[in-house]
Amino acid sequence: MLKNILYSTLWNKCPRCHQTAVFIEKNPYNLNKLSHMNTACSNCGEKFEKEPGAYYGAMYVSYALMVGWFVICWGLDSFYIHSETINFLAFVIISIVLFMPLTFRISRLLWLNFFIKFDKTKIISRNSLNNQ
Repeated sequence: MLKNILYSTLWNKCPRCHQTAVFIEKNPYNLNKLSHMNTACSNCGEKFEKEPGAYYGAMYVSYALMVGWFVICWGLDSFYIHSETINFLAFVIISIVLFMPLTFRISRLLWLNFFIKFDKTKIISRNSLNNQ
């Protein structure tokens, strides 16, 4: 189950069938199209936005990811690097701003995976479509 969630999240794929991209633009740093998502999976028909405001909870996932990043940075700095506080804060703030597009997408994909589970019966192979 964890490998299905990681695959869907890291490769921007539908959580139900792992066939269609959730976000239209592959590059998360194309800020003009950062939040543009397909409305539904073209393979299994799963809707990616069930209702308006469906992704408000993804903000909590994003917050948890950034707290985790801060704790990792703090641990490395406290036990190995020993930089001054202002340098540490500058690094953390700059890295959070730079990771924002990735965090946005990862948090939405994780939030989507909380509610939609992988179902291998929904995979429609291209060969079976061509043979029909």
